[in-house]
Amino acid sequence: MTSPVPTRTADALRAEGEPPPGPLKLSDLTSIGIGQAVGAGLITLIGPAILLTGQSAWLMYVVAVFWGFAMICPIPWITSALRLDGGFYSLVAALGGRRLAGMFALGYLPQAINGSVYGVAAGMYAHALWPALSPVLVGTVFLVVFFVINLLGVSVMAKTQKVLVVIMAIALLTFAVGGLMNVQNPVFDVTMPDFFTDGWNGAFAAVMLFVYSTNGYSCIMNYGRDAADARRDIPRAMFLCVPALVLVYGLIAIVATGVLPIEEVAGQPLTYVAERVLAPSLFVLFMLGGPLLELSTSINSTYTNNWKPIAQSCRDGWLPAWLATENRFGVPWKILTFSFVMAVLPVLLSFSVQVVVSSLMLVASACAFVQIFAYYQLPRKFPRSWRSARLHVPDPVYYAIVTVSLLAYIGVFVNSLRTLTPTLLIVGLSAIVVCMAYGIVRSRSSRIVIQPSLWGHPEDHLDAATMFGAQDEARTEGTTTDEEVLR
Repeated sequence: MTSPVPTRTADALRAEGEPPPGPLKLSDLTSIGIGQAVGAGLITLIGPAILLTGQSAWLMYVVAVFWGFAMICPIPWITSALRLDGGFYSLVAALGGRRLAGMFALGYLPQAINGSVYGVAAGMYAHALWPALSPVLVGTVFLVVFFVINLLGVSVMAKTQKVLVVIMAIALLTFAVGGLMNVQNPVFDVTMPDFFTDGWNGAFAAVMLFVYSTNGYSCIMNYGRDAADARRDIPRAMFLCVPALVLVYGLIAIVATGVLPIEEVAGQPLTYVAERVLAPSLFVLFMLGGPLLELSTSINSTYTNNWKPIAQSCRDGWLPAWLATENRFGVPWKILTFSFVMAVLPVLLSFSVQVVVSSLMLVASACAFVQIFAYYQLPRKFPRSWRSARLHVPDPVYYAIVTVSLLAYIGVFVNSLRTLTPTLLIVGLSAIVVCMAYGIVRSRSSRIVIQPSLWGHPEDHLDAATMFGAQDEARTEGTTTDEEVLR
């Protein structure tokens, strides 16, 4: 039997204060960010990028790290002002309004399939090392292990992440240092014909190929409730991830392009280079400490990153409230189970994850543009929180930062459109229409109670609670738009 969505008055919302500090320190948050960002892309993308741009693939990876930061660059400034519980959903709900919150809540759900990418890849890598192993069995066990770890709570997940990231970093840097000693190609000579094999078009294509693997650390914003000092440590952790990724990606890519003849490694995964550079025993250790741990750190944090926004949208009434039921470790286990099922089904059924992910590309882009609209509202909707932010800058500077994010997303979006088939375009546009209709229709329901799930200046929090309560009261009386309520 479905539990009713709790309806709370404006007075009840105003009475709620900011939750106490959580257990996660700066090192925990940084580990979560790096572990999420460094995934299968590091192993699989360098070879295809060499086909596109030649010897300069390492440089394009570094450029992609900064492009990826540009896409999410407002988030450190926002999280220095606001402590978020539901990540991007909390931002959209508080700054973008009810309709956009409903659209985002529904559009975010299918993205839980992203965990399947790591399960499929883990099975493939394990099968490559030990052919007797079944890729389906390994991928399934892999997903189950981290599902159980995440069931034990955010603290256990974060401690596991920290250990895995340290081991992964040692493995990758050992490979990088050993490989740098054997670099023979002129990787820094921009005048060589092999440096930009297809000119600026190839270089741009390589950056677009890499960029999806460079900004996963934006997930750190989901941990506002769990951070010991969210407004200080979350922005710092995000900033620390940038040089860490430049170092790891840059060095690994230099080895990939510099040790063997460029025509030999073009199109090949990084494991091709590692197998020929390392001794057999060291290659096995690299595979365990590199690719498999990269996938482990990514899926470990992906589970939590998936349930955080979904849980808050359930509490607000967009999705059934019973889904957000928590176990004794504070984990909404039903949502986590949903995320696990979405991840494991493609592994068990051996169907193409890429087709599903491509179909959802337009929906994911629509969600990203909704987020950017919400970014622009911060100084107006939460003025006191913004003025007291640790990273406060003049409003024109902040709007310029958000505009940089918008332009970076537009560049990626336009490039992605070129790969869409008519079928995928129709599927994506249809999904966006469904999400928009859901947000418009569902927002009229009295069961939708947008609960404050971000915290800043106490007076801003009080004003937000008053606005949310006023919206609910107005809708009970027949008013249906945020604009009418605010007027």
